[in-house]
Amino acid sequence: MDLRQAVTDALTVALGEHAEKVGNIERMLSHPPRPEMGDIAFGCFPLARLLKKAPVDIAKELAPQIEAGGLIQRAEAMGPFINFFADPSKLLDWATGAVLNDEFFKQAHVAEPQRIMVEFSQPNTHKTFHVGHLRNVALGDALVQIFKAQGHQVIPVNYYGDFGIDVAKCLWWIQNHPEDKAPTENRAAWLGEAYTSANALLARDKNDEDSVVAEKAARFEEVRTILAGMEGADAEITALYQQTRKWCLDDFKSVYSWLGVQFDNDFFESEMEEPAQAVVDDYLSKGVFEEDDGAIVCRLTPKIKTPALVRKSDGTSLYMTWDLALASAKFDRYNIERSLYVVGTEQKFHFQQLFATLSKMGYDRAKDCRHVAYELVMLPEGKMSSRNGTAIPLHTLRQSVCDVIATRIDEGERVGAEERDETIRRIAVSCLKYGMLSVGNNKRVIFNLDDWVNPLGDTGAYLLYSVARIAGIFRKAEQDIELARDTPSSDAFGEEAERALLGHLLQYPSAIGRASDACDPSVIAGFAYEGARLFNRFFGNCPILAAEEELKETRLRLCALTHVVLSDAFRVLGIQPVEAM
Repeated sequence: MDLRQAVTDALTVALGEHAEKVGNIERMLSHPPRPEMGDIAFGCFPLARLLKKAPVDIAKELAPQIEAGGLIQRAEAMGPFINFFADPSKLLDWATGAVLNDEFFKQAHVAEPQRIMVEFSQPNTHKTFHVGHLRNVALGDALVQIFKAQGHQVIPVNYYGDFGIDVAKCLWWIQNHPEDKAPTENRAAWLGEAYTSANALLARDKNDEDSVVAEKAARFEEVRTILAGMEGADAEITALYQQTRKWCLDDFKSVYSWLGVQFDNDFFESEMEEPAQAVVDDYLSKGVFEEDDGAIVCRLTPKIKTPALVRKSDGTSLYMTWDLALASAKFDRYNIERSLYVVGTEQKFHFQQLFATLSKMGYDRAKDCRHVAYELVMLPEGKMSSRNGTAIPLHTLRQSVCDVIATRIDEGERVGAEERDETIRRIAVSCLKYGMLSVGNNKRVIFNLDDWVNPLGDTGAYLLYSVARIAGIFRKAEQDIELARDTPSSDAFGEEAERALLGHLLQYPSAIGRASDACDPSVIAGFAYEGARLFNRFFGNCPILAAEEELKETRLRLCALTHVVLSDAFRVLGIQPVEAM
């Protein structure tokens, strides 16, 4: 039995005949705000009406009736709460057995697992894959791992924006600047620069003279001709489109490989046009959609005043149309029970209209769709934009981060030549992903390279430094990092730093639950950072290898448990541990 169950049983006995009237005692348990206040707390508020006493008085009367024994060392009344203190040695023994018996991580499992599809990343081809896109990738992949940790069957998918007017703008620039030859490397970045240059020429300004407006309009007509050619009307344009599209998709695969991110399936906007038009025709004939000044719309009143535009007056479809077709494909083809869209908060209204339109179409699964929104990634000087060329390309950022880390590794001289490149990659990925995930979805991320690679700050480098320190301890002890099953914990174990670390580690399954409920991996990032901080405090306050033999082995076991739990938290965040830094 774990500590929560032990506390629940002890309270049930102490409450006697009143226990059944209280309800689910375990759900009323919480963690005290500070380790010195105990490991589990029970608020006596639900008992006030039942016993007709103040919660503070109930706590004073009930705490002495709690019998110590097993995992429970003692119970104390603290205001309106009864705070339970665990026996640290026995708690460490229980945790060791729970991990070795594959019971600990299963505490995070849900009673009824589902098939969940998480759509994330969704990069546009022919645009720069920049640091701002990294938040989506890190967030989506972490959600996949969080849901898997709960026992769900998760299907990670990507939805590529590989078609449309922006792609045509890029191809228009290439056609009109034959002297600007494609490089042999970083072709996707070159295409992104072409798009930015094209957009600068095509963008209209309110101060443009009539002649300039006419010139830009003529250029835009050329772009629309190229868009039509991409659909097969022009063999040369179609060939250029397919070639440049492949360059981008290959570059994306390289990015995902470097980040350690995988998808089970890919969707493409270019494949949605035909089924999307069919959806519009079908629901237009059913009277769900209607014509409005040549366009086709779905009226969503009274819930949403603005109708959803599903087909333009010129007959072309839109993102809304494609998403309607995609939603049907997801549920029908993959038999999923929940569909999550990881997309920036600026698209909030789009998804409100999308889900309302699906509901209006009679699609019962609309209620099983959720928009996981997140705020922008900003530079200290302001917003990034592919359109304006102010975004930091990921390949540039990647090289910058690796260069800084390589210098520090070479100065430390702790990493062997064979492990050097992989260690640099892992630290770089950890710095970037943690920087994105340590901030809640509803807050903007301010990207600052110097801050993100600081090994002594609230960073991914600090997390890896902590587990690397554990690996170093075991190397000095000439032992492998593993939990010893049959070694009882020392009675001397239980200093405040030890209790705080152990108590925090045991909260990991509940952290997984909170992160899942909020669809916010910053909960796990916060857990990982606090775990690393508490371990380093334990390391500084409690001698490990210099302790007497039984206490040394007990503390080594706490080190191994820390390595196991933090490594799993890192895995959820998409971070891989390192042996040395």
